[in-house]
Amino acid sequence: MDEHAGGDLDTADTERAYREALDAGGALKVEHYPDATHSLLKQPIERSAPTLTLTALFSPRSLFAEGFLDDQRQFLKDVGRAGNATP
Repeated sequence: MDEHAGGDLDTADTERAYREALDAGGALKVEHYPDATHSLLKQPIERSAPTLTLTALFSPRSLFAEGFLDDQRQFLKDVGRAGNATP
């Protein structure tokens, strides 16, 4: 549930819309993080301001949903490899 938007997000509809708009040539990659909020933070952390603040200060990598940062690193590596390719 995304509390900031005031209700549940229909992830299937959202994914479908992104695929229609952006997936020319299969470039779009979609990942799902079931325990994440809309901001990709872990739900229990985002729901508590003190926990959010302390985690951000002392363990910022722990803020995000499991797998999100690894997926971002891989995405950037892949983009870097594509950018270094010669035509």
